[in-house]
Amino acid sequence: VNLSCLPTWMQSHDKFHEAFAAFPWEVLEVFSGPPKVAFTWRHWGTFTGTYEGNQGNGEKVEMFGFGTAVVNDQLQLCDVDIFYNAEEFIRVLRGEKSVEEVNSDWNKGASCPFAAMISAKAEEKKEEPSTSIL
Repeated sequence: VNLSCLPTWMQSHDKFHEAFAAFPWEVLEVFSGPPKVAFTWRHWGTFTGTYEGNQGNGEKVEMFGFGTAVVNDQLQLCDVDIFYNAEEFIRVLRGEKSVEEVNSDWNKGASCPFAAMISAKAEEKKEEPSTSIL
């Protein structure tokens, strides 16, 4: 991977600032306690600006992920790892996908978004026609 062609943090920050007046981040659910804390999170904003020439129409756009953080005995953050797939989120900002299509597995009401994705894939397999001959 040629890292010189990737945007810097500041360039990325500027692009999102042009798309959103605010882009909050929140922890959704915590799965383990200190010192290593595992959690799900979301970033969201009202897309009223522009992103790579695509004008937003005021819809709330969300991005979800999972993270782990290590804290000390005073609960100060020592290390953090954040995991996410921003591809579909970016596709909405570019106008390639609708908000309704993005992260649908995260909005199915399961307490754990990864469990929702696994459940959805299992349901898809149940619906596939059987090709085996008995």
